[in-house]
Amino acid sequence: MNWDAIGATGEWAGAIAVVATLLYLGTQIRHSNRQSQAAARYSFLDAYGQITSVMAQSKDASAVYRRGLAGEALDDDEAMQFLVIIAHWLNTWSVMYDLYQEGQLPDNQWFLVRKDILSLLSTTGGRELWDSLAKQGLQPSFVFAVEELLESEEASYDMLRNLSPKNGLVEP
Repeated sequence: MNWDAIGATGEWAGAIAVVATLLYLGTQIRHSNRQSQAAARYSFLDAYGQITSVMAQSKDASAVYRRGLAGEALDDDEAMQFLVIIAHWLNTWSVMYDLYQEGQLPDNQWFLVRKDILSLLSTTGGRELWDSLAKQGLQPSFVFAVEELLESEEASYDMLRNLSPKNGLVEP
């Protein structure tokens, strides 16, 4: 065997090693991306769980939330409580929007967030807070996306209508 053949064999072995390394790195990156998406999904569930547990555990907080969404009169303390609840939702959605834009939150979960945004901001109280305060305090790209969503006339659920006595969910 001459040196040219040995050199060619070495080059082939090196090329095979490079390809194997690239395949390994690609697999590791895919695995890392899946872990990041799983972490984003967990964040989504955790954030929603924290907000909804406040409502589920306190009849008073639920009443303030419901009355605030309906645009009913709230005293100063209730108005602050309503503002904090809505601000928590909006901040959570803003982060979820960032995760979605980065490809970390899947389409099916962003679909749920979109429907919740539409539902909340279609209420009298939710829309008033959005128009008077939230648009100034949130990142412009999120505000733009929400404004486009609101203008799209996409349908969502009506959480206040679903809480009427005629639907059997609330006693008359």
